[in-house]
Amino acid sequence: MAINTEKSQLGVGSGNILSWDTIDKLKEADTKAMVKPLETKIQDNLTKQKDLTAITTLLSTFKGSVSNLTGDNTYLKRDANATGSNSVSVSVSAGVAEQNMNLSVQQLASQDSFQSKTFGSRTESVFDTDVSFGISIGGKDYVINADSTTTLEQLAEKINEATEGKVQAKILNVGGDEPFRMIIQSAQTGEANKIDFYSITSGTNSNASHTSTDSTLNALGFYFDKVSASGVGGAQTNEDSHGNQIQRLTLKKPDDLSEDEKKNAGSQISTAQDAKFKYNGIDITRSSNTIDDLILGVNLTLNKVDKDGETTNVNITQSTEGIMEDIKAMVESYNSLMNNINEATKYDSETGLAGTFQGVREITSITTELNKIINGVSKDGKSLADFGITLTKDGLLTLDSSILNDMINTKFDEFKNFFSSETKFTNVTAVGDKKIEWNEDIKGKLIINGVEIDINIKKDFTDKDGKILTNGEAEKAKKNALLKAIANASGLSDISASFDKDGKLVLKGSGGTDIEIKGNSNFLTKLGLKEQKLDGKTEIIGGFFKGLNDTLNGLIGSEGSLTAYEESLTSSHKSLTASKEQRQKELDAKYTTMAEKWSQYDTIIAKLEAQMNTVNSMIEAANNANK
Repeated sequence: MAINTEKSQLGVGSGNILSWDTIDKLKEADTKAMVKPLETKIQDNLTKQKDLTAITTLLSTFKGSVSNLTGDNTYLKRDANATGSNSVSVSVSAGVAEQNMNLSVQQLASQDSFQSKTFGSRTESVFDTDVSFGISIGGKDYVINADSTTTLEQLAEKINEATEGKVQAKILNVGGDEPFRMIIQSAQTGEANKIDFYSITSGTNSNASHTSTDSTLNALGFYFDKVSASGVGGAQTNEDSHGNQIQRLTLKKPDDLSEDEKKNAGSQISTAQDAKFKYNGIDITRSSNTIDDLILGVNLTLNKVDKDGETTNVNITQSTEGIMEDIKAMVESYNSLMNNINEATKYDSETGLAGTFQGVREITSITTELNKIINGVSKDGKSLADFGITLTKDGLLTLDSSILNDMINTKFDEFKNFFSSETKFTNVTAVGDKKIEWNEDIKGKLIINGVEIDINIKKDFTDKDGKILTNGEAEKAKKNALLKAIANASGLSDISASFDKDGKLVLKGSGGTDIEIKGNSNFLTKLGLKEQKLDGKTEIIGGFFKGLNDTLNGLIGSEGSLTAYEESLTSSHKSLTASKEQRQKELDAKYTTMAEKWSQYDTIIAKLEAQMNTVNSMIEAANNANK
């Protein structure tokens, strides 16, 4: 039988002795004794987790500042200062050797660029008949097909599409009664991007729909002479790369135009040419005004041609920009960290108030560990004080900027040697145990560091024209094919391949990379290799702050003491929460059962009281009857 335990009913039979009010008071006392202590511990745990996050964040910030001063990148930065005519702009990458250079620009690289005659509208038809003509650039011929309905704008689109973007045609509004001109120019600068035009006298290939003459492009205002083997003026024809019979053309010079032709002629705006300049007195030629292949890590931009006697002098030096800011950031981050730790570990004997981590060894030991490094002396007798950084009696760092600035500007090598570390690599090399025999097919999978490389070098090796190579020429080509396959394998940028003087294959790692070779044993034997693993090594050496960096890793690294402490707090929180929930569940069950029993007792008491009242009534009635 279900028992109704509504608060409104419990206690009615017992005169509110067995009531909900009594149960609530008993449950509150049990909760205070059994659950509240766990809630307090959970809250303390959450506070510690929150405060620990603040400390680890400050440690990470401090570590970042230390790493900036410890790592190589800070000391590989370079400045490029230019004086003189400033005809050249220079930018440099980190690590470029410090040097001076003298630059003088004789000629800027330029595009081939032509402008048509003027037109009244973009949508004006250009040709009276259907025509096909050719444009040559970069040693390749392109055919443009047009008809009598082709507009100026459509012709520009056809040129752009046909020439694969190597030639750019666009329409400009230049103003006036007939404001539109077509501009035809090479996409890239340099002599190799010279634009040539030709007419198609006989279209023997399907890509040329029609023919043209040397006067076809008069419609654009371009007047040409025919090009012969000896130059201009002949009538010799030849073939383009598509097999069309053609006549190569050259634009007439303005002085050679007739008076009628001059009235609305197009013209050549600029001529394709290479850049020419002197680098430390050496003549250099490039197709572009932007040069990034002269000196590794140095980018030159040619801006203008120098006058006689003018030069640009460039001085590439160590960059100290940002180092002062890095030092200030380190000092500030250290002081913020120490202030936070001091607050978290303090104890007031008068009030009895303690910080979150008062007495917690993982936190209280941080200051000692860091100060041991901060107060240390390098192997050559230098300390932070020599660079204007001192530790106060309060355990905070102060910075004398004048001392630091003087050290950076006058004794940079001492500064660098004190703060920075050097990364050294032990590289490994796998050398074949025999010369590769090329008189058979070399086919199989070579696996280097998990990367599969498909090798398929035929015994009868052919060149690009299908000719079978023989003797030393064949062996050289096969070697190059094998080296190319390894070099082009994705994910092997730190592995290089070569052959030694005895014809043995050599695999070499860089940057401390391991070399692991796998594959079919028979195939590896053909290459003179075997399955093996060679371990490279990377080691960071020197630098006063290396010890500080290592200490910080020992605190907040993946296996650091604070990382472990954080994990223990998280685990403890889960355990405390589970215990609290279990105790609460037990209390709820206990008092639910109590309420059910009390409800039963309440009913029994009510019945007994009713029976007692009946007996009393009978006794009273009997007494009254006997009077």
